[in-house]
Amino acid sequence: MPSSRYQTGKKVALQLSENLAQIRILMAESLDLTLREFELGNGQRAATLYIDGLVDMEVLGHDFYAPLQSADNAKNYSAAELSQRVISLGSLQVSQDFDQVIGAVLQGLTALFVDGDDHALLVQAISWQQRSVAEPGTDVVIRGPREGFIESMRVNVSLLRRKIHHPDFTAETLNLGRYSRTDIALVYIKGIVNQDVLTRLRQRLSEIDIDAILDSGYIEQLVQDTPYSLFPTIGTAEKPDIAAARILEGRIAILVDGSPVALTVPMLFVEGLHSPEDHYTRFYYATWVRIIRAIAFAISLLLPGFFLAAVYYHQQIIPFNLLLSMAAGESSTPFSTGFSLLLLGLAYEILREAGIRLPKPAGQAISIVGAIVMGDAAVSANLISASVLIVLALTVVAAFVSATYVDAATLLRLIFLLLAWGLGFFGMLIGILFLLVYLCSLESFGVPFFAPFAPYDAYGMRDAMVRYPLRRLRFRPYLLSRNQRRMGQTPKTSADCGEKG
Repeated sequence: MPSSRYQTGKKVALQLSENLAQIRILMAESLDLTLREFELGNGQRAATLYIDGLVDMEVLGHDFYAPLQSADNAKNYSAAELSQRVISLGSLQVSQDFDQVIGAVLQGLTALFVDGDDHALLVQAISWQQRSVAEPGTDVVIRGPREGFIESMRVNVSLLRRKIHHPDFTAETLNLGRYSRTDIALVYIKGIVNQDVLTRLRQRLSEIDIDAILDSGYIEQLVQDTPYSLFPTIGTAEKPDIAAARILEGRIAILVDGSPVALTVPMLFVEGLHSPEDHYTRFYYATWVRIIRAIAFAISLLLPGFFLAAVYYHQQIIPFNLLLSMAAGESSTPFSTGFSLLLLGLAYEILREAGIRLPKPAGQAISIVGAIVMGDAAVSANLISASVLIVLALTVVAAFVSATYVDAATLLRLIFLLLAWGLGFFGMLIGILFLLVYLCSLESFGVPFFAPFAPYDAYGMRDAMVRYPLRRLRFRPYLLSRNQRRMGQTPKTSADCGEKG
């Protein structure tokens, strides 16, 4: 791990005074650091070190300090003896590494040093203010669990453990960030996870050398295959049921302490067109809704460009009466159709950003009232035509049907608009071909991003755009896991695990 300010390479000293002097040298300026010296019941000198606000003082008082000060023995205690005979708290650890002790204190543990022992006792009595488990603002569902992740990594791991009760459920922990020392958890199922993906993820995490990890977004940008990709190649989830479902398919969840958003790898393109409740409803309705999302995603990319190309280059495809109406509207506006689309698109992005950044009541008023009033006023003043406003409004609504790809759709929409402005439908066709080639070239931790379309997987298509009945989804995606069978007879051989059909 990268070196940090408190990594000294020293061991816990035998004399208490030496340990206290070293602590004061390292952390004397920390106002929230509490260093308390006291005597055990037998008169032996001791000291505790903890961060005020990160520990439960009631637990320390009743289950830690009280037993220590009532301990009466003719000989001196060691840290190990105190953990075995005196202190009744459940989570105790003895350490001789001074750096490990300081690191544990900074993460909320309490360290006990006793005079005459070169070991310190680490006591877990962590308690801090945290948000209660509630439904997240995104990943909203009509049917399904309402609980969401919070900023505590340990609570988030426990929420996943409640969904998956199996010995193979694994949560690896590590620390990243020279100064933040942020806790990271890799959650997966040993018997299902793709070992190649797990190895790649561990390697990329080990190569991270940064001063702080403040959110899971840092991890997403530092470990993804293509840092400059328009499309996200790492999935996100704010609900335990979504993350658990992906883990059960062979993916790995990355939980970051301080972030309510879990990352999942690898990610496939079709995940952005899926909803958490697709597997909670009837298969025919889930299939229909997925098709609607795909159509909406295509509209959000292509509709402005298609409209512009039709107006400029291919008027023959527009019904005659509609063409006359559009021409009458365009004749009274000062701007061309292409410039009007660009201008309205910019105005919409400004309104959207203002609605997000302002306080919620004011943001809603700005985004709703501002859009209605400005749009109506612009049409009434003959600044833009009504047809242009309708096209942009439908595009904006369609973009939010697939919220995962809103950022990518914004940039691609502009590219398709410029191609249509210059080359008409031919330019849009070139853009679509390049987009498909680009999607086929992307990978997420060695897994093709555009699977199961490319490479084509007949069984994977059963849960891509069309969702088969649950009784026919007997196998996991073969690119994501090493144990494909998820329903029916438990596989006994590796050949059985690879069965598909």
